[in-house]
Amino acid sequence: MFNSVLYFGRKDCFYSSKIREFLKKSSKKFYYIESDFKNKKISKKINKKIINNLSIDYIFCFRSFYILKGDLIKKTRVAAINFHPGPPEYRGIGCINYALYDNSKFYGCTSHVINKKIDDGKILDVRRFRIKKTDTVESCLKKTYDLVLKQAYYVINSLNNKDENLMKLIKKSKLEKWSKKIKKQKDLNKFYEIKKNLSKKMFIRKFRATNTTIFKPYILLHKKRFILSDEEKQKKILIIGSGEHSKD
Repeated sequence: MFNSVLYFGRKDCFYSSKIREFLKKSSKKFYYIESDFKNKKISKKINKKIINNLSIDYIFCFRSFYILKGDLIKKTRVAAINFHPGPPEYRGIGCINYALYDNSKFYGCTSHVINKKIDDGKILDVRRFRIKKTDTVESCLKKTYDLVLKQAYYVINSLNNKDENLMKLIKKSKLEKWSKKIKKQKDLNKFYEIKKNLSKKMFIRKFRATNTTIFKPYILLHKKRFILSDEEKQKKILIIGSGEHSKD
């Protein structure tokens, strides 16, 4: 078993909870810090009083809004590790949106060591699946999270009482490289805008890449934001509104 583990997960996420349960059973001492989608801004700040006196072997993260700083990463005896719901070609936020818009043939997930930069550390494991023409943002995310769970079990089992396997995983994935491009929240918010002069072909691509149950693409007209929807059997309707978009 791990001597001590700190896990950053997300509230009301089935997959995050499954990883949490697995880590808890695999650790003598287990610490958990939870992100809440409804309170993202609050979740981004770590209460230093909670972690100052911790002595931990590993940090694991999945779908967390917290940005780990260098001083916290240095507190780990071995490493801080993230399970990124996207392949190395897509870094940052909104990865599946951009992959669908690019008509990528494959998508997946990446386990990597956390360093001071976002989605930049040494890669431990990458898994991919083929994107079907009928796939949507939500169907791809379901496949991605299913794959992340399997990846998490594999990586955690590989490292449990076997710290030397960290370098073996890095060596095994040495051919995988991160993209130089990284997307931020402001990029995704802008990406959701449908330009009025967009061709029908590009509109279909953009709509597929941005339309979900929660989030919708929008157009700007006279400084007002109109949300596009495909309700009533693909009949396009306009609803006034606005919204942010979260990391997958």
